[in-house]
Amino acid sequence: MDQSYTEVTKLDISEIFNSLYNKYSEYLDSLTPDKIVCLFNIIIEGLILTSFVSVLSFMLSENIINKIGFLEKYPRILKLLKLRNNINKKVSKFYLLMHLILIVLGLLGNIYMFFI
Repeated sequence: MDQSYTEVTKLDISEIFNSLYNKYSEYLDSLTPDKIVCLFNIIIEGLILTSFVSVLSFMLSENIINKIGFLEKYPRILKLLKLRNNINKKVSKFYLLMHLILIVLGLLGNIYMFFI
């Protein structure tokens, strides 16, 4: 345990992030503008897809809980799932807003890239 702790404390996380950033910058410098636009679109579309799946799962979670019949036999699990569902309802508005912001940023980024 002590040996693992000393190895972890020796790691310089800022150096690792700087190295990753430098490699990413070098990679971007080697790309042409149209390839940079393609890379930007891939990243934004991945973010939009994960955001969409999160929002969709929040919206469908209550319907799925209601359709599962065996949960009535286990009231503790049902209480936990309903508590999670109530929390998700409150958070889903935030996720929906973040989803819309990602779409707008993606569109604005594409417009910006078009004029470069």
